[in-house]
Amino acid sequence: MSQGTNPLAGFDGGLTSMMSGANTMDPVWQRLWLRCQQHDWQSLAFIGSSKRDPDGVLEIAHGMARLASELGQELTVFDARNLGLKDMGRMLAQIQSITSRGKRCIVVLKLVTENATTVPMAQNVDAALLGVFIGETSVIAASRTVDEVGRPKFLGSVVLNASLAK
Repeated sequence: MSQGTNPLAGFDGGLTSMMSGANTMDPVWQRLWLRCQQHDWQSLAFIGSSKRDPDGVLEIAHGMARLASELGQELTVFDARNLGLKDMGRMLAQIQSITSRGKRCIVVLKLVTENATTVPMAQNVDAALLGVFIGETSVIAASRTVDEVGRPKFLGSVVLNASLAK
């Protein structure tokens, strides 16, 4: 999951267990957390979507927040999957307010093909992760998301098995 590598070939850790709730003692959760800590970020966009598990990426973001809390850190999660143009400024101001106090946040967004605010939101945070649902996320949609946001912004990808979700 290092910068400069292909984000579509990033973190893949058998994340079936992640979809059943955050057991932060699970090594899969811990690996995701540790991989993300290899990079300097205060704000992180987590981009992805699934018709079969529409809350899958959001659940992982909340799991990361629980893990951060167990480690004595504060991590705020924003659900910006349906963010509209008129609300972007307010959301960016909230992110800036949190990060200026030395706190971290994750902003959950949809693929660029599903929401026009994804690109500007992701470009205004420090880093991004791509959530790829096996059998559901098209290579074209994932590639377009990476290309439009900018490849250097991505820490990597989280591969999820949509057929096992809920």
